[in-house]
Amino acid sequence: MRQNPLLLILLLSLWSGTAACGGPTEGREILATTPLWAEITSTVACGHPVESLIPRGTDHHGFEPSLADRGRLDAALLVVANGGGLEGGLDDTLAATPTPIHRIVGEDGDPHIWLDPISVAEALPALAEVIIGRVGLDPVAVEACRLDLDAMLRSLDVDIRERLAAVPAERRRLVTDHAMLGRFADRYRLEVLGTVLESHSSMAETSAHDLEALADVMRNQGIAVIAIEAGGHDDDARRLAERTGAATVDVPLLLGPEGSPTGTYEGMLRSLAERLDGALRSQAGG
Repeated sequence: MRQNPLLLILLLSLWSGTAACGGPTEGREILATTPLWAEITSTVACGHPVESLIPRGTDHHGFEPSLADRGRLDAALLVVANGGGLEGGLDDTLAATPTPIHRIVGEDGDPHIWLDPISVAEALPALAEVIIGRVGLDPVAVEACRLDLDAMLRSLDVDIRERLAAVPAERRRLVTDHAMLGRFADRYRLEVLGTVLESHSSMAETSAHDLEALADVMRNQGIAVIAIEAGGHDDDARRLAERTGAATVDVPLLLGPEGSPTGTYEGMLRSLAERLDGALRSQAGG
């Protein structure tokens, strides 16, 4: 039987187009604004690759996207953003992209949600739902991966709570270089008595008057520890330490280089707890 050559050409064209597409999501990626949320999102998605717009080691508050970054955003299936004003340099670009944005924190909330593992665990169901809906991954598999991550986060919370529980009550107060440890302090019953920068952003500025007022509070209250974001803008905080005789402790808030002790979310949070624990205990003579 003779075959119609035009029909063959049509069938081949349809087959090639389908093979090239490989399904509705192939060739399109999930993006996260930060490396930390890229890790968490990929874990919930059972290892599905998730790239970060902001490179490791880059201040989240000051990052500004390139034209290539904007193109990646527009071509992505989904963007997972921290929210709460953390990615200030991305606000206009995120507002302009047609890609759906899933924000973990509302615009009025403290953006440092990742410093509280229980709050992260509570944010996972909504994240899993949007991953299933937008990416088309198997719901049963995603739920199993979410539950595994939830269990890890709750175990991590117990470990940090037990570590910090031994810090004496009179030494559980500290000052921070900006409003960064509120969620961590609330979860683990520490008290942040004041901040060098009255802002959630490390890009803010302080005044000499405000710095002197905070120094007076520290002297009057006997505050002897200033927590400073590792790699942040810390000149004012270190001047305050010199003025008051307080000890400074550099704490990680962001993921470090891959393979380093702070290169994963769990490792970063454990390092944060260990460094604060050591600084607070040393002031107690421990």
